Amino acid sequence: MVDRSMIYIGIDNGLSGALVAISSHPGPPIDMVLMPTRSQVKGNEVDPVALKEWLYLVGPPHTMTAILETPGKHSPGVMALCSMWDSYGCIRAVLECLGIRHHRISPQKWQKVMIAGCAKGDTKPAAAVKVRQLWPTETFLATKRSTVPHGGLIDAALIAEYGRLNHL
Repeated sequence: MVDRSMIYIGIDNGLSGALVAISSHPGPPIDMVLMPTRSQVKGNEVDPVALKEWLYLVGPPHTMTAILETPGKHSPGVMALCSMWDSYGCIRAVLECLGIRHHRISPQKWQKVMIAGCAKGDTKPAAAVKVRQLWPTETFLATKRSTVPHGGLIDAALIAEYGRLNHL
């Protein structure tokens, strides 16, 4: 019998974002990583080579569906807004070049399903509760020395789960 499982990649866009891979079958995440970045003269940017390498480690591109969170139109500053859209463009380019099917989704859309009824401004705590319900043994820590779960890993996991639930 051929296993027709799909790998869902949840992508929390941005330099402090993350990527989480889950299977179409229930179970723990396949892998998770903070957004790969590289240093530039004026700060950091998404590292497309490291992103591509991680995607290949997770599985063959034809078995993947990525769910990419789109950046908003508002930000505390122009540079932050430009950085978010730059990251988004880089990630989309890598997905396109690898032939990975992907869906773009707003934060409001996945949050409405995954943390329904959550008051505006309470999304981070609600997401942390939801991710503990779904994967109680996962810590979602950024490093072995971290003591607090990483918000980007939590969001990316919920984005991936949104994709799985909706058969994207």
